[in-house]
Amino acid sequence: MKNKKIIIYILLIIIIIIIISHLSIFFYKIKGDTDYKNLGLQIEDINIEYCTKYGFDRFGKYKVYKIKNYYSDSMDTFRKQLENSDIWSKNKYYEYIMKEFYEIRDDDVVEIDREDLYYYEKGYAIFDLKNAKLYYFENGPFNHHKNYSEILGIKTNNYKTREIYSVRGGPQGDGLDYYTYQFTDEQGKEVIKTLEQSPKWNKNRLEDEKLDDFEYNEEVLSIENGYYHYEKVCRTSDEYKKHHFTDEEATGWEIGVYDIDNNILYYYWTSY
Repeated sequence: MKNKKIIIYILLIIIIIIIISHLSIFFYKIKGDTDYKNLGLQIEDINIEYCTKYGFDRFGKYKVYKIKNYYSDSMDTFRKQLENSDIWSKNKYYEYIMKEFYEIRDDDVVEIDREDLYYYEKGYAIFDLKNAKLYYFENGPFNHHKNYSEILGIKTNNYKTREIYSVRGGPQGDGLDYYTYQFTDEQGKEVIKTLEQSPKWNKNRLEDEKLDDFEYNEEVLSIENGYYHYEKVCRTSDEYKKHHFTDEEATGWEIGVYDIDNNILYYYWTSY
């Protein structure tokens, strides 16, 4: 009889431990994944149906949140928030970055639907209104770009669309910056005024061997009416040397191309 009681107690303890473990996991899934609250939208726990984690480690946390969408107008509230937000927009990430957003279905990697997306400008997150999903990198695999107010003397804080590709690493910040900005006609007029007065820019077309760096925007090669800039750079913490160095001391170069007919700025910077 005594042994039977001991066995019952042990079984009860095991059952209690299992229940507590499952409740803890459930609580963590529902309450622990609250990163969506840091993205400037009024998303609450009650709005989240489930969360799927990918590549979850100390270096990067990629999560996909499914938003509850039981009624035809469920997404209207979020659409209004996104449209009125200063940190969410329709300005698509560079295609290289877009490839990093995915889901896994039946062991297959599936790219996200591109139809109705909004993009987070202070990090890397995408809100998919069509499929009611939020894709979020807590610590993305990309260096978070700065919201540059100027590039080569051109004010870029006002633009129509923007694509950013920035891959840098190491203590010196070596790597690559690749930007494409498109301006409206009115914004483009202001840009051209700036370029006309800039000693760094002129209408002399650069050699193809330099323009070939724009491998993701081959249309640069066919621009008929543009402004161009090319300059070697020296990546250093010495502010004086940044502007006073020999060709041998150069660590890379930057290229700027402005398409006058289409109001597009292409910018390339690399250091090795």
